[in-house]
Amino acid sequence: MKQFDREKDGDEYLYTIDGEVWLCGDDEAFGLIRDWEKRYDDPEVITSPDVFDDDDRMIDDHFVVYTKDGKHLLNCLNVFNEAEYTVKEGVVTICDDAFYWRQNSEQRLTLYVPYTVRLVGDNLFGVGGGRIIIKE
Repeated sequence: MKQFDREKDGDEYLYTIDGEVWLCGDDEAFGLIRDWEKRYDDPEVITSPDVFDDDDRMIDDHFVVYTKDGKHLLNCLNVFNEAEYTVKEGVVTICDDAFYWRQNSEQRLTLYVPYTVRLVGDNLFGVGGGRIIIKE
């Protein structure tokens, strides 16, 4: 895995990968990168389920794991075996690999997602793939 870092050098920032400078520029030129870094300080836009405490989890009747406040769909247990699933209202984040380890991982999964979802993590469905339908 490559190491990404940002260092301030006078009025400019140096962006390095594995210690080698790849980009440099001032605040105006790299405002988007700075904004991207800051947004991951906000727990509502974190897609890794590993950052949530084990005691902050609840499991629904379909073996899907959410945070207790209902804002984050973390993952499903490996006994999840449905072809369709409706994400609960109020969820804002669906985490990385949320349905990757499901029992029927080679079958296509359809997720019905509420408008409240703002961020979907990487590798959501696994081998079988899937589709997302936004609920009205």
